[in-house]
Amino acid sequence: MLHASPMPQSMSPTHYRLSTRLVRHLRSAGCHLPERLLAEQVLALQGWPGGAWLNELTSNLLDGRFERSPGGVGLWEWKYSFPAQGEAVVVLDIETTGLSPTDHEIIELALIRLENGRRTVFERLVNPGAPIPPFISRLTGIRSQDVRGAADIYTVLEEARPLLDNATLIIQNASFDLGFLQPRFKRLGYRLDNPVVDTIHWARKALPGLTKRGLDSLAWAFDLGPIAARHRAMGDAETTRQVAHEMYYMLTAGHPAPTSQLAFMAR
Repeated sequence: MLHASPMPQSMSPTHYRLSTRLVRHLRSAGCHLPERLLAEQVLALQGWPGGAWLNELTSNLLDGRFERSPGGVGLWEWKYSFPAQGEAVVVLDIETTGLSPTDHEIIELALIRLENGRRTVFERLVNPGAPIPPFISRLTGIRSQDVRGAADIYTVLEEARPLLDNATLIIQNASFDLGFLQPRFKRLGYRLDNPVVDTIHWARKALPGLTKRGLDSLAWAFDLGPIAARHRAMGDAETTRQVAHEMYYMLTAGHPAPTSQLAFMAR
C-alpha cells in the first residue's frame, strides 16, 4: 500500500525543489536536525525572512521522505533501503530510430541493476540494420558509423537477459520501452513479464502538483541539474534511478515495502 504523506494540492515544482534541498542538506549533515534549525540553514539562505512564516513553510515541505522524531527531522532512507534487502530492481532505458516498435529499431540499451547494495550496469550500442535518421542522430548523438560494428538487438538482449531475472523493472514511460522490448524478447522465446514501475505513474501520486511528468520535468522538480548525457540510454537510466529513489520514499513514507508491491499501484 502507498503511504504518501498528505501534501497541499497546490504544491508547485518549486516546492518540490525546496523539499529536495532540505533532503540534500540532511544527507550532508548525516544526522537529525531540529526543524527550525533546518529552516534557518537551508531556506533562510534563499534570502527569505525568518520567523513563523518560514517555520510554516518548512513544515509544509516535509513530505514522505522525512522522518519527524523527538530528535528532530531526519530521512527515512537512513532506516530502510531502496530497493529492500533481498530485492532486485533494474532501471532500464532504450534509444530508438523512431516511435514505432514495428517500423523502427533499438539503437542503444542501458540497464542499472540494484540488489543488496550492489550496482551492476550494462550499456550497449545496437546495430539497427538500417541507417539512423539524421533527426535521431541530432537528438542522441548516435550516428550510423557509431553502430556499424555493434551487435544486433537479439544478441544484445541475450547478453542482457540474466540481469533482468527476478527483478522489478523501473522505466520512465514504460509503455514505450516495453513496446519495443517485449516483442523482441518473444522472438527469442522469452517472456518479459517482470513487475514494472513506471515513474510517470509514481509521479502522479508523489508529485500531484506537477502538470508535466517527463524526465526533464522530474529532474527539475528534484533539483538534479541538467541531465548528463540526455537522450542517451545510460544518462536517462541514471536520472530515472535518481527520481525513482526520491519518489520511493515519498510514497512509502516510513512504511517500507518491496518495489514489486508498488508496481502499477500509483496509476
